[in-house]
Amino acid sequence: MNRRVILLSILSTATALFITGCSPKAPTGITGGYYTSEDCKNKPDAIYDPTKAADKIIVVKSERKMYLYKNGKVIETFPISLGANDHLGNKIKRGDKRTPIGTYTILNKRCHPIKYRAMTISYPNSQDVARAARMGVDPGSLITIHGQPHWNADGHGDNYTLAHDWTDGCVALTNSNLDKLWGKVRVGTPIEIKN
Repeated sequence: MNRRVILLSILSTATALFITGCSPKAPTGITGGYYTSEDCKNKPDAIYDPTKAADKIIVVKSERKMYLYKNGKVIETFPISLGANDHLGNKIKRGDKRTPIGTYTILNKRCHPIKYRAMTISYPNSQDVARAARMGVDPGSLITIHGQPHWNADGHGDNYTLAHDWTDGCVALTNSNLDKLWGKVRVGTPIEIKN
C-alpha cells in the first residue's frame, strides 16, 4: 500500500470518528450537542500530578473494568464500556466495533468535541497488523479511551451508558472518571487490554 492510500485511509477514518463520535444513541427525548475546548479544561481532578501518576493501565474486558497500577499495586478502578460488538471477540478489522486485545501505549491526550476527552492508544501494534495481513483485512486504527457524549455531559446517564457496550471499539469511561484518569496518566503510559 503506498503512502497516499494510507494517508487517505487515516484521514477518512478520522473524519468518520469526528462525525459519528463513537456515541451511543441518546435515550428518547434527549438531544446531542458538542463540547467546547473550555468544557474539558481546568477540572481539578484532571490536572496531572506526577506524585499520583499510574505507571500502567490494565483493562479487563470480561469484567468491564479498568485498573490503574503504580509500583505493582492497584491505585484506582473504573467501570468501562467497550465496543458495541465486543461480545463477538477481539478486534480483527476496521469497522467491526470490537475492542482490541494487546499491549499498547498512550499516544496523546486531547479535548474532543464529541467525546469530551480522548487518549489515543497505539493500536494497531505489530501483532495486530500481522494478523490483519494474514486475513487480508485492514486492522483499523484510532482506538481511544474517551468520555461520554454531550447528552451525558453532567453524568445523569452514566448508569445507562455503563450498562451497555456502545463504542466503535474504544474504551469509554464516565466523564468524572476520565478526569481522574487524565490526572494520573501521561503520554507514553503502557496499557494492556485483555479478556
